[in-house]
Amino acid sequence: MNILLKFLRDDVALEDILKKRGLSGNMRARKFLASQVARHCDPYVPMAQGTLKNSPQIAEDGSAVTYPGPYAHYQHTGLAMGGRAPKHYTGGSLTYHGGPMRGPEWDKRMLADHAGDLEQDLAAYVGGKPK
Repeated sequence: MNILLKFLRDDVALEDILKKRGLSGNMRARKFLASQVARHCDPYVPMAQGTLKNSPQIAEDGSAVTYPGPYAHYQHTGLAMGGRAPKHYTGGSLTYHGGPMRGPEWDKRMLADHAGDLEQDLAAYVGGKPK
C-alpha cells in the first residue's frame, strides 16, 4: 500500500527551494518529510496487534511511505474481503479498534488534519517559512 507524497501545493517548486537552501542532490529534506508523514499517520493507522501501524517503510528517495503486508490494501480501503484467494469484496465494511481516529484511508484523513503542520515542519527543516 503506497501512500505517495502528493500533498505539496502545485505552485511550490520543491527542487528550487531545496537548491536555494543547499539541500539539492541529496534527499534529506524529502526523507524528513516522509518521516513526518509516517509520524503523523501513526494515530490514524488501524491497529489490532500493531503490525500494520508499526511497519511504515520510507522509500530511499523519500518519495513514498509504504505500509507492507498482505492485508494493508484491505485495511486502507475499509472494505471486507472473503473467500479463498483471489479474495473478493463481500460488500461489508471493516470494523476498526484502537481509537476513534483509526480507520480507512488514514493518509487522506491525516492530511486533512495536519497538512499545515507538515508544511511548517518542512519549512523549519530547510530553514525557511511556510507560505
